[in-house]
Amino acid sequence: MGDKYAALRRARLHLDFIHANSTTHSFLFGALAELLDNARDAGAARLDVFSVDNENLQGGFMLCFLDDGCGMSPGKLII
Repeated sequence: MGDKYAALRRARLHLDFIHANSTTHSFLFGALAELLDNARDAGAARLDVFSVDNENLQGGFMLCFLDDGCGMSPGKLII
């Protein structure tokens, strides 16, 4: 599966953002449901959820959500 997504750019999130977002959702499944809803709202017909081991990350892995929805272009992001 890794080769299939190797060309995709990955977003990086600051821990302060993750903490602020975690206070928005009172439990883990609410946050996961939000990610699934975002994929559906973007017109996704497919959503892959998988983990990647990385000992350099806190917890030793990252959880990845990859869909085929239209998403947003980098130009539409407000930074």
